[in-house]
Amino acid sequence: MAKTVSNYDLQVDVGKRIFLKYDQEQMIRKFWLEADEEYIYLTYLNTPCRIGRRVGGIEEYIEGVWTECRSYSTVMTIYDLLCCHKGETAPSLFGQWCAVGTFVLTGVTHTDTFTKKYAQLFDDRLDELKAACEKLGGVLLERMAGADLTCKFQVVPFFPVLLQFWEGDNEFSPKLILLWDRNTDRFMHFETTFYLQGDLLERLWNCMKE
Repeated sequence: MAKTVSNYDLQVDVGKRIFLKYDQEQMIRKFWLEADEEYIYLTYLNTPCRIGRRVGGIEEYIEGVWTECRSYSTVMTIYDLLCCHKGETAPSLFGQWCAVGTFVLTGVTHTDTFTKKYAQLFDDRLDELKAACEKLGGVLLERMAGADLTCKFQVVPFFPVLLQFWEGDNEFSPKLILLWDRNTDRFMHFETTFYLQGDLLERLWNCMKE
């Protein structure tokens, strides 16, 4: 019996082919990436990655072994961060954190429905969440807006996101939000913010379960 291939797997392979249409030399210069004849290298959420320059596939360096990454959210986020911007020089961060609705005109002003699941999973596990954040390369910051945890993640060397988490109590449910640089739309398409958000939160949860 032939193995069923998911639509996500098919899209990963489509992404490879699309990536190969882009000017890799310009990409390397623009984002100050390390590269050789075979691969382009970068770090994604504290995991070393490399992209095959001939085939476009993304590999992660895990436990001393390079392994092909088939995670749709991961590969689409990396491809978009490298390919979305069309200029010859890298876009600049604005330096101001904001919600998704600040830089897109879609009527979406928050992502509570997407983060509620993880807020519940992380509740009453603050120390474990802090440890998971640090394992993914997050930098814990001073409390902002009363959050029990504020952490900055360097998604790739040239693009960060900010995570805030409030534990629940007798009056309020736990709450989790991601904040984005005001110029995020210069680095990625709006849809990619959801891929990245889901990927980050799932990786945190997996770290906490280890």
